[in-house]
Amino acid sequence: MNFKGHITGGIITGAAITSTAIFLSKPLGIPAPPLVLGQIFGVALFFSMFPDLDISSIPQRWFFRAIFAVLLGLSYYDYFEVATLVALVSITPLLDHHRSWTHNVISVLLFPVVLACIYEYLLSKERFFDQWSADQVANHLSNHIWLVIACVSGWYTHLTLDFYQKKRFARN
Repeated sequence: MNFKGHITGGIITGAAITSTAIFLSKPLGIPAPPLVLGQIFGVALFFSMFPDLDISSIPQRWFFRAIFAVLLGLSYYDYFEVATLVALVSITPLLDHHRSWTHNVISVLLFPVVLACIYEYLLSKERFFDQWSADQVANHLSNHIWLVIACVSGWYTHLTLDFYQKKRFARN
């Protein structure tokens, strides 16, 4: 699947999850304020492109320009922990070759947990190192469940589009 297809899939997935968060936040008791709704859409869109960021291309260059701007903004407003996470996440696809771990179904489920662990580690540095806890990691995941859902859904959207594209070409 090409970049435009993944962007379109990400926009559709982001809109669907954001709409779901709007309608289900009150009945489920999971808050989704307007800022979080924008983050949900952005995370779904980001992760719909994420597995292909290891390919040197024009979309990759624009993506990293956008990440640079996001990092500047986060730094300006002193969100250094979030800026660190964004920087780490955005370079991880470059750690291996194309269609490696980023196209693995298990990675989609493990990645949010690893991010929560890293985030808890960064926060525990502000406290004392002995205060890091797995309970806090679970707490971060549950407090940010809409973002976790957006991450997993956006990434699975990418993998699904790739799968059906491959299947379509295999029939021809």
